[in-house]
Amino acid sequence: MNSERQKREEEIERIKRGTTLSREQEAAFQEEIKKAAATIVEQETERIQKSEQTKRPKRLMSPTTIGLWLLGLGAVLTFSIPGLGGTLIVCGIAMIVWATFLKPSKKSFKSFRK
Repeated sequence: MNSERQKREEEIERIKRGTTLSREQEAAFQEEIKKAAATIVEQETERIQKSEQTKRPKRLMSPTTIGLWLLGLGAVLTFSIPGLGGTLIVCGIAMIVWATFLKPSKKSFKSFRK
C-alpha cells in the first residue's frame, strides 16, 4: 500500500513541477485510468440495474372484480335497458370465466418472453 501511495505522491509532485512523464509511463497511466473508469461504469450499471428493475405495476382491479362489477351493472340496467343489461351480464360472465379458467400460466409466459 505504501508503494502505491508513494507512486501517487510522486505523480502529484511531477504534475506540480510541470514535468511530463515518459511515453511508456504516460501510456501505462492512461491504461490504468481506462481500467478504473471501466470498473466504475460496470459497478454503476449493476447498481442501477438492481435499483431500477422493471416491476409490473399492480392492477387496481383484477379481471374477476371487473367481471363482478359488469354482472352487477348489467343486473341493474336489465330493468331499464334490457338489451344493454343483458350484454353487460354476458360480458361479466365471460370476464369471470376468462379470469378463472383461461388465464395463461406464469410458467408459459416466462418461456414466451425468452
